[in-house]
Amino acid sequence: MRRAALGWIVLVGLAACERGSGPSPSASGPSERPAAPAPAPDAADGSPLDAGPPDAGQPPPTEPASESAPYVREGDAATGIDDFAFWGWSEDGRYYAFETFHAGAGMANCEGEAELSIVDAQTDRYADDGHVRLQHADAEAETCDPPDLKQELAYRRAPRLERYGISPEHVGGPLAFEGGPERFRLALPDGGLPITFTLHVLHGSSDPMEAAEGAAYVLRMEQSGMSPVVVELGRRRRPWTLSYGLDQGMAFIGPKGRHAAILVAQRQVMPEGVRTTWMSNGVTLR
Repeated sequence: MRRAALGWIVLVGLAACERGSGPSPSASGPSERPAAPAPAPDAADGSPLDAGPPDAGQPPPTEPASESAPYVREGDAATGIDDFAFWGWSEDGRYYAFETFHAGAGMANCEGEAELSIVDAQTDRYADDGHVRLQHADAEAETCDPPDLKQELAYRRAPRLERYGISPEHVGGPLAFEGGPERFRLALPDGGLPITFTLHVLHGSSDPMEAAEGAAYVLRMEQSGMSPVVVELGRRRRPWTLSYGLDQGMAFIGPKGRHAAILVAQRQVMPEGVRTTWMSNGVTLR
């Protein structure tokens, strides 16, 4: 009983944080299906919110993505790991899109969360109207609205990918990070000089009761012949986040080789367990 009560306390806290995080993004265009929960607000600092694929216990498929399908990395609902799909890049290599799906903790009939992120890699911010997060209208309802979050997100996804010219033909990855626990090396597919990423977690915790304000991280990028770049400043604490990791992360390189999407694993407190989802940083390589 005590464990269940704690789970519901955390769930309420998470919901309150989401409701208070800012105004909703612009409404969906006329070519999309209406009558779905409004997307959640973007990050206050303009950077992409949470997102990306599963952890080291779920290695990516060995088969590369085809020209007509996104790169898919299946999650694990039993251990709280999100499904992940990378939908590719725009032809000019500036915009990329990825999607996550969380099945929920199994405490209500209509749980889960489906999220689409379209990011401008040049600015490391959401593209205009490029972030959609969907949940069921009432978790306790007998009939879920919408019935299928993944299907509903597909209606929202198609016009947005078309708007930015994003195609699964341009995937460019994934590439795995080597090293750790804080300093990682990324080898480029074109044989260029490797890049070093340093990720330092701030305010991290292994105790769910201490994670209300959440953890932040500092991400630095270094390449021979170039000045170090601070990609993430460590100023944004994401509520109920325990930690982040690049040891579970991956990178996707744009078709022009100028930009990259760095996927960072994010561990969040959820009712009856921990959720592993994914968020990204868009970086300029040259």
